Amino acid sequence: MGIFLALALLGIVMAYQAGFFEKKIPVDFKGVVPSATSGREVTVKKSVEPLIEQAAGTLRAKIETVISPVITATISSINVWSGDQVAEGDVLVKLDARELKTRVAQARQAVAAARAKRTQAEKARQRITRILRADAGAVSKSERDRADASLQSARADFLRFKRQEDETRTAMSYSTLTAPIAGRIVERYADPGDTARQGEPLLRMYDPATLRLEAAVRETVAATLKKGQHLMVEIDAVNKKYKAVVDEIVPSADPGSRSFLVKVSLSDGSRLYPGMFGRLLIPIGDIEKIYIPQTAVTHVGQLDFVMTKTDQGPARRYVRLGEKGPDNRIQVVSGLSPGDIIIIAEE
Repeated sequence: MGIFLALALLGIVMAYQAGFFEKKIPVDFKGVVPSATSGREVTVKKSVEPLIEQAAGTLRAKIETVISPVITATISSINVWSGDQVAEGDVLVKLDARELKTRVAQARQAVAAARAKRTQAEKARQRITRILRADAGAVSKSERDRADASLQSARADFLRFKRQEDETRTAMSYSTLTAPIAGRIVERYADPGDTARQGEPLLRMYDPATLRLEAAVRETVAATLKKGQHLMVEIDAVNKKYKAVVDEIVPSADPGSRSFLVKVSLSDGSRLYPGMFGRLLIPIGDIEKIYIPQTAVTHVGQLDFVMTKTDQGPARRYVRLGEKGPDNRIQVVSGLSPGDIIIIAEE
C-alpha cells in the first residue's frame, strides 16, 4: 500500500511539473506563412564568384607637410583655417617684421659706407700707380704697401657687410610663410598674437590627390601582389568602392602579425580624409555560391524554409541563408544543392 501511494504521489508531481494542471495557451497560426505546394519551378544553379580577401587599413596622405617658421617672431596674421583649400604659393602666415626691416635698413647703410671706403681706397691706389709710372722713386715701398692693404681691407669689409645685408633680407623673407604645395589645411596650432618659435609647427596640410590606403596584408597573400596591380578599396564611411593601384609593398613583415604593409593609391580622393577606415579587397581565387529568389523563402519564427520538388511530391526543406545578392536574390549557405528544384508560389 505504501509503494502504491508513493508511485501515485510521484505521478501527481510529474504531472504538475509538466503543466497538466495549468491552463493551456491556444496556438495562433495567423503569423505562419504556408509554403507553396504548387507554382513556378526553378532549378538551383551554382555561380562562380571571385573569393575576396579583405585587409583592414587606414587612409593616409603620401604628401603631407608641417608649416613652421625659421625665425622667432610674433604672429601678425594667419589667413587659413582647418579644412581650407590652398594653392601653391598662397600666403598662409605673416610674422611681425618691424625689427627685421630695421636690421635690413642698418645693413643697407653699412654696405653703402663700405662701398664708399672701397671706392676711396681704389682711387688712392690709382693715384699711387700713376705716380709710380711717372717717377718710380717718388713713392716709397711702405706707402705702396699701405695703399694695397687699405684697398684689400675695404674690399673685404664691403663683401662682409654685403653678406650681412643678404642674410637680413633672407630673414625678412622668412616673415611670410607660403604654401609649399597645393592642398588642404588639416590643423592650425596658433593664432595671431602668439609667438612663433623656430621649428615649432603652426599649420599642417596635405595633398588630397595623394591619399592612399595603407593596409596590413597577411604574408601568404602579400606574396602574390606586385607593384602596379589594380585592386579595389571599400570605404565604409561613404559606402563606396574606389579603384586603386598598388603603390608600395614594404619589404619587411611584422613579426607579431606576420603581415606586410601594402600601400595603394586611390583614383579619386574626393570626400575622403586621412585617418578614415578602409578595406583593401584582394582576389585570391574563386568560390561557388548558390542564389535563389527571395520569394522562394518562407519564414516560421526564426527558421527559413523552401519548398522543393521530390519524387514523393513537394517537401519543405530547412535552409540557412547568407548575404543578399543581385536581382533580389539571396545566398543559400546550406540546405540546397545544384540541380535541386524549388517551387515558388505564383503571386
